[in-house]
Amino acid sequence: MIKVCPNCSGVDVELLKNNVLEENLYLGCIGLCGQNKGKSFGYINDELVIKDSAEEFLEAVKQAK
Repeated sequence: MIKVCPNCSGVDVELLKNNVLEENLYLGCIGLCGQNKGKSFGYINDELVIKDSAEEFLEAVKQAK
């Protein structure tokens, strides 16, 4: 399960939707607003993952499949 906030996690949500099945994707508040500015972050299989860019986060998602 991938969990990201579409407003503050710095992740390209449309790109993520193209790479993750809808039933494995949660888009909503993950309780980390205002933290990790300038980074891309979210939960991948219940583990918080923080990367320097959206591309790096997407690569981590692909590796977790």
